Amino acid sequence: MLNQRHAAAQAVADELFPAERHVDEAIVHHAKLAIAVVEGRRAAKLPLTAGQEALGYVAQANVRLCEARELLTQAHRAFRDTQIEIGLQAFGYGDEQPCPPSSAELKVVGPVVRAA
Repeated sequence: MLNQRHAAAQAVADELFPAERHVDEAIVHHAKLAIAVVEGRRAAKLPLTAGQEALGYVAQANVRLCEARELLTQAHRAFRDTQIEIGLQAFGYGDEQPCPPSSAELKVVGPVVRAA
């Protein structure tokens, strides 16, 4: 049963990490697209209004991609919680960086006191 859980978790990780990378890549491409629109307008000496509507759509798409990135971050945390719940905390699944703290790992700290 542990092997089946481990295999299932690995299958999820094998899809999650590329999904996270793809969203980051899409954000970068959309940012480059916005830059190309602005620089292209300047180079062509077009009025400020040229391409404005399209640029607004590109900006909105990038906001949505950033929202999708946040949702994937939340999913990643939830998967980490699930990993602990099903007894797989001793296994690593390929995170390039330490996982953000899951709700099971959050710690309450006291207020910071600063001396004058």
